[in-house]
Amino acid sequence: MDPKHDIPLARLENSFFEIAEFRDLGPEIVREHHRHDFFEILWATSSTQSVHYIDFEPHPVEAGLMYLMAPGQVHAYTGPSPSGCFIAFSVDFFSSIMEPELTILFNPFVNRAIRIPDESVTAMQMLVDLMFLEYRGKNNFCIQQVYLKAFLLHVARLHQEENFSFDKNGKRMSLLFELIEKHFRFERHAEFYASALGITPKRLNEILHEKFDVTLTRILHSRLILEAKREIAYGRKSFKEISFDLGFSDQSYFSRFFKTQTGFMPADFRKHIVSLSSTGNGLMPIK
Repeated sequence: MDPKHDIPLARLENSFFEIAEFRDLGPEIVREHHRHDFFEILWATSSTQSVHYIDFEPHPVEAGLMYLMAPGQVHAYTGPSPSGCFIAFSVDFFSSIMEPELTILFNPFVNRAIRIPDESVTAMQMLVDLMFLEYRGKNNFCIQQVYLKAFLLHVARLHQEENFSFDKNGKRMSLLFELIEKHFRFERHAEFYASALGITPKRLNEILHEKFDVTLTRILHSRLILEAKREIAYGRKSFKEISFDLGFSDQSYFSRFFKTQTGFMPADFRKHIVSLSSTGNGLMPIK
């Protein structure tokens, strides 16, 4: 494929932490699909008719909704700028404050927003204001480390209250997602993941149902499709190469699997994404 159709990779150039207002980007934002090598938080404090795409799926831009994205995820944005801010920070910086209940916030398998209730806004906005103040000044690593960790702990508390209690099984799920990320291309059986967690396949699916109302098969299929979309959308590999790289021995089976999961044949999905870019409906990096 033409190199211009590769998914652009945005980087934090010579920085470990950045924060900015959405409206600093202008009244309208049109940003193509892209990925980045850092973590990013997007928190809207007003509602717009904009659409935020995460891994090619549309999500609303509404007051109080926060999206947290991990490195490598593909996202895009089109429409009016909301009020609110985005925060970006490097992998090394996050590693310095990383705890299990914080890593689960950036779960690439669950992209739904976290809603920030009114009673939590004041404290979290104060932390955002402190991050802005420090960023516009000396942007000290240790000070921003404290502010960001406090901010993420507030988010983690809301996340746990809403849909994810970080108990023993929550920790198992955090480890499961790490295992899936490493092995999803060639390990498709529940026995492999259950054994690594020290539980039975039946119990693993019970926990997944309790926590996320999904099965392991569904998560594995979703991860395969996500990687396929990333490769197909702008990549240079042939469909045969993509199918083999994802552990399919037969390209035609891969194509049928992709059509069942997405409604598109691989070639049609690639055309769809390219057409979005060429018409201006799909997006360039926010960062």
